[in-house]
Amino acid sequence: MEVAIDEQVVHARDSKDVTRPDFVVGREEWSRCMGFVADA
Repeated sequence: MEVAIDEQVVHARDSKDVTRPDFVVGREEWSRCMGFVADA
């Protein structure tokens, strides 16, 4: 997985299949998601 952090959004994509579009989410939502993953 590749992640690129922009000023307002986070881009994530499958590094093994770059033909698929990236997933874009707001920074606040990304932070909440990563907090959930860290607690799991």
